[in-house]
Amino acid sequence: MFVSIYIFASLMAYTFSLSLLSYKLHLKARVEELEEENREIIQKRKELDREKHLLAQKLRSLEARLLEIESYLSQRGIKKAAVGGPSYQGTSYLDLSRIEFLEKRAEAIITEIRSIPLGYPVYGKINSHVGWRKNPFGRGYEFHTGIDIDAPIGAQVRATADGVVVFAGRYADYGNTVILKHPSGYTTLYAHLSKIEVKEGKEVKAGQVLGRVGSTGRSTGPHLHYEVIRDGKHLNPINFLVLK
Repeated sequence: MFVSIYIFASLMAYTFSLSLLSYKLHLKARVEELEEENREIIQKRKELDREKHLLAQKLRSLEARLLEIESYLSQRGIKKAAVGGPSYQGTSYLDLSRIEFLEKRAEAIITEIRSIPLGYPVYGKINSHVGWRKNPFGRGYEFHTGIDIDAPIGAQVRATADGVVVFAGRYADYGNTVILKHPSGYTTLYAHLSKIEVKEGKEVKAGQVLGRVGSTGRSTGPHLHYEVIRDGKHLNPINFLVLK
């Protein structure tokens, strides 16, 4: 009887020891798994920190570029548009308020750029520039207030900036004419048109067709007379045909 109890107790102890050993091995394996997971988490956090640092650098660079663009617009006579929302001063480049501010600033700059008369209203050779020229209809000289772009009758004439049509009709020696007023303070004029395709008071977008090339009014042949005006002064459209 005593031997049986001893054997049973020994078996129970051995079984318990095996169970305990198995549990320890399980715990050891779990600890190793957790340590590996922890190392992976630490590595991912380091990678995330590097990405955050890189993103902050890119946002800082973006802000510097936006400031450069604003400086260029200022040199072209365009005032910086007011950007609403909370101030980002003192915030991190990864702070949402600062990112939202940069997004709004970029949108404002795009709006400003679209309001500046840039590019050709119609493609063609420039036959006459701003300044004094020989009167093509007689003796003497006359001051030419815009540029004449040679183009075939019917060629599409497009707005060079967002704006509002303030005049669309017959305009003395200019013949059929469209005049746009732009939010930037500029005014553009498109003359000698064979056809007008917009109405006064209509808002137009840069690139929108305003009419067709013609030879109406005081004209020697098919072409577009194009003017850029600001504060009552006729500017040289050549300076607006390309960015420089």
